[in-house]
Amino acid sequence: MSHEYVDKIPFWVVKLAVNKLARKKMMRYNTVVLPEDQTKWVKLGPIKTQKTRKTDIDFILENGILKIASLENGILRIQCTRDLQEIPETTAVILKSKAPPPLIVEKEEGKIKLQQESGPTAFVVIEVDKENGTILFKDGFGFGIFTEELPSFHEEGWYKVEKKPEVACENHYGFGEKGGPLDKKGETISFWNTDSFSYSTKDSKLYQTQPIQIIVRSNGFCYAIVYDNPYKSQIIIGEDGDCSSEYYVAGGGINYYLIVGPTVRKVFTKLSNLLGNAPLPPISALGHHQSRWSYYPESVVRELAEEFRTRKIPCDYIHLDIDYLDEYRIFTWNKEYFPNPGKLSQDLLEQGFRLMSITDPGVKVDSKYKLCKEGLKDGHFCLNPDGSVYVGPVWPGDCHFPDFSQTRTREWFGSQYKVLTDSGISGFWIDMNEPSVFDEKGTIGDDIVHPSDGANKLHKEIHNQYGHLMAQASYEGLQKLLPDSRIYINSRSAYLGTHRYAGTWTGDNLSEWSHLQISIPMLLNMATSGQVMVGPDIGGFGGKPSSELLIRWYQAGCFYPYFRNHTISEKKSQEPWAFGKKTEAIIRKVIQFRYSLMVHIYNVIRQACLTGIPAFRALWIDYPKDPMAHLPEWAESQYLFGDNLLVVPILKRGKRKRDIYLPSGKWYSFCGELILDGGKIHEISVPLDITPIFVKEGSIIPYINEEIQHTGEIKDSKISLRIYPKDSEAKGEIYLDDGETLNYEKGEFELIKIEVEKKARDTWYVNISREGKKKKYIEIGEITILGEEKSNYLVFEK
Repeated sequence: MSHEYVDKIPFWVVKLAVNKLARKKMMRYNTVVLPEDQTKWVKLGPIKTQKTRKTDIDFILENGILKIASLENGILRIQCTRDLQEIPETTAVILKSKAPPPLIVEKEEGKIKLQQESGPTAFVVIEVDKENGTILFKDGFGFGIFTEELPSFHEEGWYKVEKKPEVACENHYGFGEKGGPLDKKGETISFWNTDSFSYSTKDSKLYQTQPIQIIVRSNGFCYAIVYDNPYKSQIIIGEDGDCSSEYYVAGGGINYYLIVGPTVRKVFTKLSNLLGNAPLPPISALGHHQSRWSYYPESVVRELAEEFRTRKIPCDYIHLDIDYLDEYRIFTWNKEYFPNPGKLSQDLLEQGFRLMSITDPGVKVDSKYKLCKEGLKDGHFCLNPDGSVYVGPVWPGDCHFPDFSQTRTREWFGSQYKVLTDSGISGFWIDMNEPSVFDEKGTIGDDIVHPSDGANKLHKEIHNQYGHLMAQASYEGLQKLLPDSRIYINSRSAYLGTHRYAGTWTGDNLSEWSHLQISIPMLLNMATSGQVMVGPDIGGFGGKPSSELLIRWYQAGCFYPYFRNHTISEKKSQEPWAFGKKTEAIIRKVIQFRYSLMVHIYNVIRQACLTGIPAFRALWIDYPKDPMAHLPEWAESQYLFGDNLLVVPILKRGKRKRDIYLPSGKWYSFCGELILDGGKIHEISVPLDITPIFVKEGSIIPYINEEIQHTGEIKDSKISLRIYPKDSEAKGEIYLDDGETLNYEKGEFELIKIEVEKKARDTWYVNISREGKKKKYIEIGEITILGEEKSNYLVFEK
């Protein structure tokens, strides 16, 4: 499409045109295609000699080098390439161990045995067979993990390595944002960030690259492989009975981290040590978000806010899509539509609303535009191979693109958010950062140059990191502008470690039942890959949902960490009241239910940020030895939220009943009318107005009885307790802080730990202890003990 027409046609038409007329060419360019000529693969081995140090060893190969390094108990780094200088540097991994465990080297005839020392026993054992060119990885007890051959190199620049597990039947999870099944056995997964509007539910090549492969065996043994190479790549996993993994990458060499748990939870803890923890978001970010492409002018935004408050539908954020901008120039305001954004933000804040605004990477080519002039003058933009500044069309028309691989460019870009923070914007939505370009490639070309702090790099090396680096620039810039506040960013594109800077969503999904269904396995694998603040566009972005689909999507998503309703245009409005009073009443009930549990949701998210164990959680994480937890029928249609809640939504049109699988133990329906045995399949009735939630026995769930309208009202609310006993006992906790600042890092919070025990025939003892500087910050309200005809109780505070 000619550049000159992009800014003259309504942008939703452009979007559809690009993705229909040019989609075939664009998808072909962005498809991961492996080298065809199989005769051109050359083994990097055999091993010729080795150099041993205390915590790592170099094997000099005939055509390259293999390096194995010990980083932490159960974490190894394996690199194999023609030259270690070829391996790209990324900001994904932050682990810097001060005292990595030593590698003990034993030499045998034709073999070298490495042991990662960890107290009286080794944690990981590696056997390198010099004659066969294979590497066997075992755990400290001598049980095999996998064997891999020394990698191969192709004359087209690709590398490949194959891993053969020692146990044939394994489950493969993770891989970030991908369509298709939860368990990726038998799947081919591609990694090349692509603007995939109206993607297929089976599409594995979407907006994000997070090649984290988590493998679970039937006995609960768990390990992970984290591939940190941003070049275009692909993983091919064999079917049952094979389960071998082939990894291909289009440059740089093999660079991965092996994490051995051996338990599932220990794998997640070590993964967070490797890639870092997500920051605790402001509590408002967990509220209801309302978005549309676009809400403008200002009067429409004010009317929207008034509708929510008048209709008593809770909401914390209203989103501003690209029409708030001056001719789509980033870091500007359209003064005709928004003459006084600061006053708008303040007025909305008084009603309990915050504004979240969109920012794309493209900088409009305009000789009078301050950002464009600065970027050109100071060398902040990507370049063509001949040294001229690269130009690509997006919403504003022709645009330059910042080189986020440059430190000074990230600092420059991050400082521009002052335009938004000065106007009271408190949520930051970054989009189109795959990066997306409106031409037949759909993105910046492979040969475009990133100056990259003086070490020129081609876009094919930066591409998968581009959105990640934009998120880093945004986060670090906002930290300087808002030093006492928690920063809340949501990014469409991501790489390994992006969760340290931003949450993400599943991009431009569709208003179809299949996209509701796929949202659960997609989010579960994203959460498994380290992300915390994840969610899809509720109701679907493209198309228009039926009232039933919108209801069931809200119900299924009542514990999505990122809880946003977003749609493509005004003609496809899907606000909670868009389908009449009956639908509105049901959706209001769902949103109010979420807000009644907001204190619990907040604490579950806090725990995920601290430990790395997902909040939005697959069944297999808590029940890895239960074969039912791995079956798609249950694993893809149910999810856990934290340790206590199980969500079993309706995902098909017209259904009013469904079978559910409850893991071991007893499970209460949320209101306590059902107490069901675990380890069994049950059929339950699910009328259209019911959100089916089950609570694990032994749990205590904090609950707000009043109907609050935004998270700012929590501080004035009593926190009631719903107790679901196990053998006359239960445990739980409540956490609260101010929800906005970083003062919680200084101890400005209150953590209440609760233990309940039935002491006499009808009397329960509720023991409460308080931690943190905010004593008596939380006021306990009504206490309800589920499953009991009589529930007399006494409260004791330490």
